Amino acid sequence: MARQSNLMVSKIGIIGAGVSGIAVAKQLSNYNPVVFEASDSIGGVWKSCSYSSTKLQSPRGDYEFTDFPWPNRDDPSFPSYIEILDYLKSYAEHFDVMKYVMFNSKVVEVRFVGGREPADSGEPGEYGSLLPGLPVWEVAVQSKQSDTIQWYAFEFLVVCTGKYGDIPKIPEFPLKKGPEVFKGKVMHSLDYCKLDKEAATQLHKGKKVAVVGFKKSAIDLALECAEANQGTSSV
Repeated sequence: MARQSNLMVSKIGIIGAGVSGIAVAKQLSNYNPVVFEASDSIGGVWKSCSYSSTKLQSPRGDYEFTDFPWPNRDDPSFPSYIEILDYLKSYAEHFDVMKYVMFNSKVVEVRFVGGREPADSGEPGEYGSLLPGLPVWEVAVQSKQSDTIQWYAFEFLVVCTGKYGDIPKIPEFPLKKGPEVFKGKVMHSLDYCKLDKEAATQLHKGKKVAVVGFKKSAIDLALECAEANQGTSSV
């Protein structure tokens, strides 16, 4: 990969344009932040890790921005992930956040290059001003259109990548006792998310399916397996 040496300097950088990323961008809009989003859309996990059956598991009134209520917040139904994405898009457009987002821009490295300065409280390990007046963070960004790495410099950096990664975590198994000895298809939920509805249905239609796990992703998958086979699935 080629490195582009000239730094693009700004006050505030934000990594991720999910729920937290767009909220932070709105709150810090006076500083004209730069938001790096690796995908081509806002929405974070609701965009990249949702199945056709995925819905919010709580009332919509409990999952909203305080300054931007749902237009139909009294609707008792649980909104689908499509409705949530529409709501997040409406929020971003209402507060003119989209102009700060650089889509298809993946952060590949972050460096702290500033020195520590005493905090006002004098407590050990604390930093001073959050906006010190000079760049203290360098961020390397790669776009999908190029192998060139563009470096940015910021006075303040906000990481809004959430707790869900984009690399499947597979448990380690003893030799000859893992997925390689299973004759059927083994797939992580992150890979399943990439299938469209038809492909997902054909994957488990007419098959016995075991879902390993019991939280929201597992329950959503079990539902889809049951619907495809008009029966029950094991969780």
